[in-house]
Amino acid sequence: MALYKYFLYWFFGWTGKIVASLMFLTCDVHVFGREIETNFLASHGGKGFLYASWHRGLTFFVYFYRNLKFVVMASASRDGELATQAAKRFGWIPVRGSSTRRGSEALMEMRTLFEKGHGGGLLVDAPTGPAYISKIGIIILAKRTGLPIVPVMWNADRSWRISSWDRTMIPKPFSKIVFLYGDQLIYIPKNASREECEAFREELDERLRHLMFQTDHFFRQTKVNDPRKMEVPIPAPPKEI
Repeated sequence: MALYKYFLYWFFGWTGKIVASLMFLTCDVHVFGREIETNFLASHGGKGFLYASWHRGLTFFVYFYRNLKFVVMASASRDGELATQAAKRFGWIPVRGSSTRRGSEALMEMRTLFEKGHGGGLLVDAPTGPAYISKIGIIILAKRTGLPIVPVMWNADRSWRISSWDRTMIPKPFSKIVFLYGDQLIYIPKNASREECEAFREELDERLRHLMFQTDHFFRQTKVNDPRKMEVPIPAPPKEI
């Protein structure tokens, strides 16, 4: 990489961290269901999870799980270098790869890091969509590591949306954010067949869409003060409404 490009990526990473930190510090964050995380960590000696969500929530996830040495897959493309630099500044460990380029090697690197005790996860519809349909990578990773998958989701009452395939969300300063954990962990048996892995992938998508419906509708109603109490259609809608 040319020196000037490296400097630009480096500059973007630090600038992104400063700007995002200043904005997100002003937000009022309400977290629901995190006991599934704290209970598991307390009973498994700090052994980590595989967190799973949609790519649209990238910006706040990087901030929310900052300085934990979490492992995340970042695209091997030039755009992925920007995400890599930003993630590093927030204390993440990016592994370069995707479902379309260097995916198998990246999964092997992530597995090694998870076996050393790191937590982490994947934005499962990355790198290029389609949105709200996961790739099989996180299921394979869970199968190989034995780590459970926990779905997570967030939304804000006020946010900017980028005109991209995933409509990335950026919470506006002083916005309210609801952050929601799934109520069950997903374990993938080490001997799971290809067909069983695909069934688990579909199950993960359904749970993520369930959480998406609850977080997306939470600020649109006044009757429920806990998103987990909101009724969700079965099956959950496959896209934002």
